[in-house]
Amino acid sequence: MNNTAVAHPPDLNERILVRELTHRINNQLTSAINVVTAAAVRADQPEAKVALGTVVELLQEQANVHRVLAIPEDDALVDAAQYLRRLCLTITRSSLEPIGIHLSFQADTLPLEAERCWRLGMAIHELLTNSARHACFDGRAGEIKIKLSLRDQVVNCIIADNGSLSGRLKPARGLGIVRDLIESLGGRLEYGFGPEYSSFLLVFLLTERERRANRAVASRRTSTRRRPKTISSPKQTTTRQLPNAAGTPRGLHGPTPGSNAPEEAHPFGADRTTDEADVLAPLLARPASNSKGEMEC
Repeated sequence: MNNTAVAHPPDLNERILVRELTHRINNQLTSAINVVTAAAVRADQPEAKVALGTVVELLQEQANVHRVLAIPEDDALVDAAQYLRRLCLTITRSSLEPIGIHLSFQADTLPLEAERCWRLGMAIHELLTNSARHACFDGRAGEIKIKLSLRDQVVNCIIADNGSLSGRLKPARGLGIVRDLIESLGGRLEYGFGPEYSSFLLVFLLTERERRANRAVASRRTSTRRRPKTISSPKQTTTRQLPNAAGTPRGLHGPTPGSNAPEEAHPFGADRTTDEADVLAPLLARPASNSKGEMEC
């Protein structure tokens, strides 16, 4: 009998498995979209065509979310503010806007390593999904607010909503995944709940590479703010600020693109129904406490 040893295949890299899963889900979503689209074409009743068309649009938006959350191909530095803004837009269109929840996002330019930014995005996606599923707004206009900031080389991301939990639920897989993702960044998760709010605080340190990139961004911002341009003529000398990349003087349309200046909150979805005193401002002004309350998400 031949005792030749069987060669076992090498262990698959985790990134390869994630890419395979992403590719498979993309194919399944595409297949579902094609099936529903074909049903809409065959439908005789106008109401059925409209209903099926709405389903197709929602499936397409879900596919867009999945594409944004695909694992990055390399470990280049990316602007977390830009990446998360795109993610918030796709989540709004796919999950929040259809049920009347408004989302706003505020951030500074924040270079992060691509995979670390991706992990932060997955954590935020999970928390937004939990808010949409579990928050009880009791007739109030649903509001979710995200604030991403950097202070003393520490990244702080607050996700707060003006809803309340319908019951004392038990922590489950969703919140555990968020905690694991943030701990993989060397950080921590804190959260707190009240009669009319839920808030989550994600905190983690920059890597040395990210620190250098953010120092460079801050340095460019400072030098740009301090550098006036003097125009001399035979009769007079005037001083004005340099225009930004779009040709518009700074201050008229927010910070210069690529700067590290704080931006105004970027709204997504339907128009806001609250007044200027935002109902979530007090939540974003204080850190979330570490709650021992039980929650299933």
